[in-house]
Amino acid sequence: MKTLLTAILLTFTLSAFAQKSDSTTFRTTNIHEKFIERYTVIKSNKNIKNGFAEVLFNQKQIASGYYQNNERVNQWKFYLLNGVLEQVYNYSTKKVEFEMEDKSTTYHLENAKEGDTIIRPVKIGGNFSAILILNRILYPDMNLRKRNGTYTVSYTYFLDELGKIMKLERNVIGSNFNETKSIDQNLFRSEELACNPGYVNGKPVKSTITISHHLTVN
Repeated sequence: MKTLLTAILLTFTLSAFAQKSDSTTFRTTNIHEKFIERYTVIKSNKNIKNGFAEVLFNQKQIASGYYQNNERVNQWKFYLLNGVLEQVYNYSTKKVEFEMEDKSTTYHLENAKEGDTIIRPVKIGGNFSAILILNRILYPDMNLRKRNGTYTVSYTYFLDELGKIMKLERNVIGSNFNETKSIDQNLFRSEELACNPGYVNGKPVKSTITISHHLTVN
């Protein structure tokens, strides 16, 4: 009797495990040129992301984390192309748990003055990923492609008190060249534009994040 009960329990456990593992599958979606997302879905509804996911650029992982009912949850990790961790963001607590120092990024918070307690705004996903995606979608205009040289390219996120982007601009400066253009936010997925607001003395305020890098055209 004891042997029979053990066999029944073992069969039930294996059956339950098989049922659980068979309930999900992986899907792959092309996000942008050379960007793909691999994610877990429920077999009964393949439009709902549930479980592990990763974003790859040129087959290199630049982000990984988990979805629950199509929403990013808990820790997501964002990487440079060499595999170095750039940022850890917790979507459940809405807090940055780690961020690599980046001296090429500047911040401005409305009405902030010396002596104030400041929490900087955050580009969720990291500054490197932001540049990677922005440059891929907004490759230099034809008039710039004809101008060989090295340029400073800056992307500025203008945020409201909730961290929503009011405006996104690109500024390109080089020898005898200075151009500023507004960027169409409809070109991006919502998570690619996600930001946390800045705070001054505990109060959310309007702010800007400016991410800069050098671009060589030849």
